[in-house]
Amino acid sequence: MGKKKERNHCRKFDDDASATEALLPKEGENPIESECNEEEAELSIEDGKSLHENKPFSDDEKGVHIFRNKRSKQTWCAIIALSTGILGFILILSIFRVVRDANAYPTHRPRFPKSYEASVTFNIPYIGLNEPLYVHMDEERGLQKLSFYGDNDIYIFNASGNSYQILPVMKELKCFTSKAEIPQHVFPKISLFEAEHGLFLVKGRSCYSWKYTTQKKVADSDGHYGEYRLYVDAENGHPVRLHYVGRNLMFGGSHVDEYTLDYEYIRAAPIEQHVFSTLPALMNCTNISSYGGPTRNPLQDILLRFPGSYGLKDALFQRYIDKHEKQYSSESVRTQGKAIFHQNLQYINAMNRKGNTYHLGVNHLADMSTDEIQQVLTSGKRLKRKADNGATMQHQALEAVNVDEVDWRKKGAVTPVKDQGSCGSCWSFGTSGAIEGALFLKEKKLVNVSEQNLIDCSWNFGNQACNGGFDYQSYNWIISSGGIEATDSYGDYRNLPDFCHFEPTRAVARMTGFVNVTGTEQLNDALLHVGPLSVSIDATQPSFYFYAGGYYDDEKCASDLDSLDHLVLAVGFTTFRGQRFTLIKNSWGKFWGEDGYIMISQKDNVCGVATAATYPLLAD
Repeated sequence: MGKKKERNHCRKFDDDASATEALLPKEGENPIESECNEEEAELSIEDGKSLHENKPFSDDEKGVHIFRNKRSKQTWCAIIALSTGILGFILILSIFRVVRDANAYPTHRPRFPKSYEASVTFNIPYIGLNEPLYVHMDEERGLQKLSFYGDNDIYIFNASGNSYQILPVMKELKCFTSKAEIPQHVFPKISLFEAEHGLFLVKGRSCYSWKYTTQKKVADSDGHYGEYRLYVDAENGHPVRLHYVGRNLMFGGSHVDEYTLDYEYIRAAPIEQHVFSTLPALMNCTNISSYGGPTRNPLQDILLRFPGSYGLKDALFQRYIDKHEKQYSSESVRTQGKAIFHQNLQYINAMNRKGNTYHLGVNHLADMSTDEIQQVLTSGKRLKRKADNGATMQHQALEAVNVDEVDWRKKGAVTPVKDQGSCGSCWSFGTSGAIEGALFLKEKKLVNVSEQNLIDCSWNFGNQACNGGFDYQSYNWIISSGGIEATDSYGDYRNLPDFCHFEPTRAVARMTGFVNVTGTEQLNDALLHVGPLSVSIDATQPSFYFYAGGYYDDEKCASDLDSLDHLVLAVGFTTFRGQRFTLIKNSWGKFWGEDGYIMISQKDNVCGVATAATYPLLAD
């Protein structure tokens, strides 16, 4: 037997001599080896036998081992009792802390600095917006510098002199001067808030909560109220987070608006003059009136995020209503639209401060949620696209396309921008546009093909009028029915389905088949050699809804087949900074995009323009 780890000898301190003798090693016996085998002997006590001799224990041996077993049990009981006591103490201490934290209450209002630098992030969960902002503020001198997304967009405001905007324009930063503007703190007015009992863990910091709820009369007037909670570090008094949740009482208190301002870093200290003056002095600044880009309104956006901005919110929304001639079925619907409008306005302005190659603008969709827009204006994902759409053939590129631009509008092959209204009939506009282009190339005559004809008559081929459809299902109906009529003969677009009254003898175009176009090379070849194409795209991004101009390249816009939910018309392509962009005609009216059009990047097949394009084959 190999030696085991040596252990200290255990002794029984009593007057039992025989027991003591039993503990002593016998003559010729190794005391260490004997002691090391105690554990094995103890294990066999239940059998009453010794492992050494494989025979019953003597009475003395049994007494010693029973004592050891009892002592071991006593030790374990002591350990358990001690552990229970420690756990009980920890539990009592935890309860004490919970009670203490629940009753904690700030002894005074926090005082925010007037001269400081701070890092703040604005978040709107509803649209996934995260806007980082770095602030330099000197209230006494009336100076403020706002730097968005690093130093991408810089604004220097001066209450008594020129203010400056330093913005990316194409490939360089440019400086613009504007009138004097009063700076706006990035902290809310703490005098409006009331303290709440308790300590709250926010971003790993123990905080007091200060709450402001809109006046009851405001909720009574339009059914809307909001709660602001400002979390302030319990140790240093610095703000940690401002959290706003707006609700609509007319909808049962359902959440309609939410955003946060996270204060990542604050340093209260004087700000050097050069922070405000150096950059404009190094640049050739021109008047802002010469800048034709989008407005950004950072001071207005900051003000709108704090309590007390209801008058400004009302005025901005009323201006929007007047411009777009909006009407609402009830006051509750109007209130919902107002909340969504202000969320979208914040998103639009924040995106424009990113310095993208495209910009956004407030349009007729700004009072609609993303769900509403998808429900109303796209085919959505309500219908399942067939893996095999029955195309006659697949388009093959003849050769590499080396031209920088193709634009069928300039050749007269494209009708004016149309508006599908509140009907999810985009599929009919993509289809009719492709037929209009093919008909122009065939007969050198531009004809306005009827979308209403398709909406009314192609139900049996899978289309569902205002609830969506596909171009290939429309082609199959045209092939089967003997053609499609012009708007002049069939009737104007009605924004809803009607009885089918198609007459084949009035058809202006007949088809023998259609062709699938898949891949960017094939797309460009078809645009160059064939004409306008019906294309399916992903139209679920807010940046697409509010696109107002420029070269669109939002990488969030998906390209897989299952993500395509909107049909449009590709009328050509152009080149910008060595990269091709497809010219897309939408069906959301001329006040959307650039007069109804958008330029979508072909890099990585943004929005899936080259995933499922088609064009018709007209009969002779």
